[in-house]
Amino acid sequence: MFLVGATHSWASNRQVVRAEIPKQNYVLYNKGSYTFRLIEQYFREENMVLNTVIELGSMDAIKELVKLGLGASIIAPWIAARELQEKSVVTLPLGKRKLTRVWGIAHWRNRRLTMTEETFVSLCKAFCVELNQ
Repeated sequence: MFLVGATHSWASNRQVVRAEIPKQNYVLYNKGSYTFRLIEQYFREENMVLNTVIELGSMDAIKELVKLGLGASIIAPWIAARELQEKSVVTLPLGKRKLTRVWGIAHWRNRRLTMTEETFVSLCKAFCVELNQ
C-alpha cells in the first residue's frame, strides 16, 4: 500500500492519481533490500519509474518522514498499524494489482524443532492468520 501523511493530497482525496505516482517523493526501505526490489519490479511492470527516492534502513524513520509530509512510502499496513489508528497516516492501494511478498520458515526435515522454535512457528502462523482476516 501507499502510505501518506494525513495532510497529503492523496489522503484528502482518498485516491491516488496515477499520473502523479512517478512525480512523488518516496521514502523507501534500503535499496539493497528484497522489499525495494519488489517495489521496483511492481512499478516496472506498470511502466513507471519512481524518480525521487530517499532510502532509509528504519521503518520508524520512514513513518516519521511520511507523517511530516516529506514523501510517500510503500509498506505493508501492519507496519504502520499504530499510526493508522492515530490517523496520522493513511494507506491507499497501489493500483489494481496487489504487491505481495511470500514469507517462509525453513528447517532441517530430520531434526525435531525445539520448544522455542515450535513456539516461534506457532506465533508466526497465528499472526499470519490474523493479518489475512
